[in-house]
Amino acid sequence: MFFEKYLNAFTSSFLGMVNWTWRSIIFDVPWYNNYFWGLIVISLVVWGLEIAFPWRKNQSIFRKDFWLDGFYMFFNFFLFAIAVSGFYKILSLLFSDLGIKEGSLTLLDMSAYPNWLQLFIFFMILDLVQWYTHVLLHKYRFLWKFHQIHHSVKEMGFAAHLRFHWMENILYKPLKTFGVMILGGFERILPTGRKPA
Repeated sequence: MFFEKYLNAFTSSFLGMVNWTWRSIIFDVPWYNNYFWGLIVISLVVWGLEIAFPWRKNQSIFRKDFWLDGFYMFFNFFLFAIAVSGFYKILSLLFSDLGIKEGSLTLLDMSAYPNWLQLFIFFMILDLVQWYTHVLLHKYRFLWKFHQIHHSVKEMGFAAHLRFHWMENILYKPLKTFGVMILGGFERILPTGRKPA
């Protein structure tokens, strides 16, 4: 029964993410929630600006490793998200079973502050967490082995910053989640007061 509960949670979350991604691809979600096509549109706009106003005048439009960076972009944003969605659901369920709730780690009650200040604090804390995570990736050899993929770019372009090893997600995401948890959770910080879909 215990194992079955976690297996069902994993399967349900995994298939839900596959379904959500597929629905995004075929335009079956609201445009403002369609991250798949949103990423493509933003990428094409930025790439178009790079072509129209090149910083490196002699660089080819299809620079070295252009398609590799495109692969990393889709892999890290969508395929990786599908692959780990079930594991995140299991962790969420496990924390709930252990009595660890969203507010358990809250250090700062954000509800007392105006929306603009909540947003400012949110971005400052998350930026600090991401900066510190990046420092760790450079400082420790075993983490650098993963992070050096990000620094392997030979010719810069719009998608070069999206070239990173999937293990970086394993480090970044829990630390960012921790940053959100010390603020009492994400939905309290959103000015709309609604949870992300």
